[in-house]
Amino acid sequence: MPHPRPLRLASLLLATASLAAATAGCASSDRNTSGIFAPYRIDVPQGNYVDQTMLGQVKEGMSREQVRFALGTPLLIDPFRPDRWDYVFRFQHPNGAADLRRATVFFAEGRVARIEADALPASDEGSDPALPGYRRKQGRFR
Repeated sequence: MPHPRPLRLASLLLATASLAAATAGCASSDRNTSGIFAPYRIDVPQGNYVDQTMLGQVKEGMSREQVRFALGTPLLIDPFRPDRWDYVFRFQHPNGAADLRRATVFFAEGRVARIEADALPASDEGSDPALPGYRRKQGRFR
């Protein structure tokens, strides 16, 4: 019959090695790494995606229906300021960083009076990571 002490030592070493391997994925990191113990994180787009080409279709004097046709239904219509439509888009990257873009259309007497917007992508050419269907190049992490 083998001595029980070496068997206990071997099982203790195996348990320690297993615990070390299991907790190795719990270290915090600023970059999105892949690994067996890393959580899966997804891109989270929210709101109205508006690019400069879309916003360029909206001109002063257009009706609300024409603006809705060009940009879609706004994310925010303030009940206390019905002459202002806010198109807000937020994109959360898997690494926790977020992009926020805003475009605001102001109306006077039911017609576009002015437009204010953050810097928007030039067009929907497919290189914007916030686009539906965008695929990150293999081996590149944000």
